[in-house]
Amino acid sequence: MKKLSLILSLILLASGCVMYVPYNESGNRGVRTYEPPPTPAAPVYGEISISYIYDYLGNYGYWVYYNPYGYVWIPRGVGRHWRPYTYGRWVWTEYGWTWVSHHPWGWIPFHYGRWGWDNRLGWFWVPDVIWAPAWVIWRFGDLYIGWAPLPPGVDFVPGLGLRWGRRDLPNYYWVFIEGRRFYSNQLQPWILPLERNVTIINYTVIRDRYTVRGRDMVINDALSPQEIERLTRRPVTRVSVREVKKPEEAGGGIDEVRIYRPQIKQEETAPKTVLKREEAEQKIGPVREDRPEEVEVIHRQENSLLERTQRLELERLKRQAEEEARNVPPQDRQKKLIEVQSRLEELKKKHEQEKQEMQKRQAEEKKVIRKEDLKRKTDEEKR
Repeated sequence: MKKLSLILSLILLASGCVMYVPYNESGNRGVRTYEPPPTPAAPVYGEISISYIYDYLGNYGYWVYYNPYGYVWIPRGVGRHWRPYTYGRWVWTEYGWTWVSHHPWGWIPFHYGRWGWDNRLGWFWVPDVIWAPAWVIWRFGDLYIGWAPLPPGVDFVPGLGLRWGRRDLPNYYWVFIEGRRFYSNQLQPWILPLERNVTIINYTVIRDRYTVRGRDMVINDALSPQEIERLTRRPVTRVSVREVKKPEEAGGGIDEVRIYRPQIKQEETAPKTVLKREEAEQKIGPVREDRPEEVEVIHRQENSLLERTQRLELERLKRQAEEEARNVPPQDRQKKLIEVQSRLEELKKKHEQEKQEMQKRQAEEKKVIRKEDLKRKTDEEKR
């Protein structure tokens, strides 16, 4: 009997280690939730206050009071062409697709909060206290992968997920690259010109789902590793995560990502230095100056990327058309060829429009840069 009791006890103990986790599709589109068995909380080293964030980011940019969001932060020294989630790389971790920023301050605004756009101020960050591997949504297709920062006003509700009424974004929010470039260590040189976005959006489908573990652990897994492998033709290897105690220790290597994700304590406070909107506009212009040689490099990259991806789209459409023509009855082939030619001409018109819009924007940028460069040289001579 003692032996039998011992065996039964061992079986019960083993079964307690294997638990079925029910999957629950949330009523909110784009959010998957499930409740895992109780486990110890992931180690979080320390607690910081919102005032610490005000001070820390104040070293790298400006705080501005911006209705209706309150105090927002604008990065300094990022250039006119900069966009959120561009200066860094993607890695696959236990949290899903995790953004590894190359900015020293990247551990805060790419893992907490939201990004908004203002025509005069540029990109600004709205603070929040919930950590995620990256607060983005995705677009995915046969040629391209794109992502966009979640805008202000999209809330994350613990236990429920994202609360987002209108699930659409302006075209300029999206960052697109060729799918095969997704695993590049530095993505910035491969980002396609904004003028390409309208066409590429039609080639991709939106992926705006998040998995939520427990109450407040966000998993960024709307794109599966298998889909990425198909486009990049490279295996996706899960990179291990190590939590660190200091922000300067955060970063990524080949086999490991170091994450600093302290809990953020809310408090009624304000940044020590806050600019009025008019002051911010005057300050931000000069600190985002690009030198003429830098602009030339950027424009050459844009021209090359535009031409290459437009050519890829035309080649893809021709292959599809040939396949379609082979599969129709002989009596309908001529009609199909006329239809295909019409689609090709329509795509070429879109491409030409993109090219003209890009060239116009580049000419305006060069004009501004020349004026700023002349002013800078004049100021240097006066000194």
